[in-house]
Amino acid sequence: MRWLVLPLLMAACAPVPMSPERAARECRDEVGLADGVQGNIGVGVGTGGGKARGSITVTDKVFRPQSADAAFAECIDRKISGKPQPTTFGITIGAKT
Repeated sequence: MRWLVLPLLMAACAPVPMSPERAARECRDEVGLADGVQGNIGVGVGTGGGKARGSITVTDKVFRPQSADAAFAECIDRKISGKPQPTTFGITIGAKT
């Protein structure tokens, strides 16, 4: 009976295969940094008055930019084949008022 438990535990820990649809969902966030620069701005009003925030992110991809389509296709291929995400370096600067 004990020898049946180990294979069942091993099967439960096996990685779930990546479907193209799941890869596409996960890659949508990465495409924003295809050219190495991304920013956002937010403005709102609350009980304490007006609020504003903003940030900009610059990564080393600025030296080797890609089109959004090329970055998306590369990301999907990488995720489906199980390759790790390449290491990138960058900085995010933001402010809130």
